[in-house]
Amino acid sequence: MAAMHPVLRKIKRQAAIGLLAVGVILPLMLGWLLVGPIRPWTDEIAGAAALIGFAALLWSFVLSGRFRAITDVVGMDRTMRWHQATGLAVSLLLLLGHPFLYTLPDGPAFMRPDDLTHAHVLGLGGASIVTGVLAWLLLGLLTLTAIGRDQLPFRYEAWRAGHGALAISVVLLGLHHALSAGRYSASPVVAGTWLLLADMAAATLLWVWLIRPIGLARRPWRIASLRPAALRTWELVLEPVGHDGLRFQAGQFAWLKLDRAPFARREHPFSIASPPSEAGRLRFLIKEAGDFTRSIGALPPGARAFVDGPHGHLVVDDRPEPGLAFLCGGVGVAPALAILCEEARRPNPRPMLLVYGNRLAGQILAREELERLCAASRLEVVHVIGEPSPDWIGETGQLDTAVIARHCEVAAREGWLFVLCGPPPMLREARRTLRALGVSRKRILEERFTYG
Repeated sequence: MAAMHPVLRKIKRQAAIGLLAVGVILPLMLGWLLVGPIRPWTDEIAGAAALIGFAALLWSFVLSGRFRAITDVVGMDRTMRWHQATGLAVSLLLLLGHPFLYTLPDGPAFMRPDDLTHAHVLGLGGASIVTGVLAWLLLGLLTLTAIGRDQLPFRYEAWRAGHGALAISVVLLGLHHALSAGRYSASPVVAGTWLLLADMAAATLLWVWLIRPIGLARRPWRIASLRPAALRTWELVLEPVGHDGLRFQAGQFAWLKLDRAPFARREHPFSIASPPSEAGRLRFLIKEAGDFTRSIGALPPGARAFVDGPHGHLVVDDRPEPGLAFLCGGVGVAPALAILCEEARRPNPRPMLLVYGNRLAGQILAREELERLCAASRLEVVHVIGEPSPDWIGETGQLDTAVIARHCEVAAREGWLFVLCGPPPMLREARRTLRALGVSRKRILEERFTYG
């Protein structure tokens, strides 16, 4: 699998962002072009908020669909953040707020025979009022349960199913409200645009819930081995069943369904810790953390598994930088291991630095493997332990500004590429420190696992 050149990726990313922006404002632009005259400015703002908000809501289905054509260009991080940010902005600022901005009267008594486009009255009817209010209430519930997901007494799988059901209900009710009460939707072109966007959202659900699982079922995997890798962390190895495995690049990740049917909703993202040169098998490092991972050690060897991937842009192939520096925390070292192994196999590997933070020394992953890589390639490893034992020799504390600056100042000055993977607080600290050291954004790659 060839890596996409950074310049080409940037061009495609800008084009994708531009197309998304056009798609979000398209119903409003068509309404303004095809329907007139204009209403009072507050009512126009209310209508614009409704049209942009509903279009963004429909596009958010596509952003959450994990389509490789989008994520390979834009990045999984960006699409998921856009999906989350779009949901909040749409809910709080646009759709939930727009009803309070209208000033025009509503009802048959205010209709005028010469006002064919309803420029002087709202076009609400009995059914459209009901669907509008229900959509508004369910959207509020959807927003609250998304913001407070971690505080809800539900397993992630139950929350995800409820989240999807609420989103579909909001779309169906909102579509009826838009077509029956929307002034601009009286235009067949605008109405057709709404139907097209709704079909796009429905096609995304069909792909996610039916077509993709069918594809996964045709390429099954099995759990080849599962063993403890460090304190409360497991090494999972999968092997393909009846096919040649997965083509991927070092640093990418996959969504796994373990000991479940391909149509099961429970799936989780994990970085691939094995390099592409290890043909066939895939290795993952999984820490006991959430509902699912706490019971990871109970998975039976030989159980079926399904792999959706590869995903992610934490890829250094074709990058021109003279060296590679990794700032990793905990199981965030998994993609770095794949990249380090792959780079070490090259005829002329670049110099590499791994600054690796853990709370306890017993949580260090792949210690022997890292030692072998240090001996066989131009790799330096710096371990940082937050709660060291009395006999620990090495860096202590957090992966903070002082530690990063002390070990990365030379790499920053010499133009190395920095690869970040770990908990969000560590990533924020690392970004701030690297920027202070003069590292440009284009020389920082990072991956966050907050896709659930």
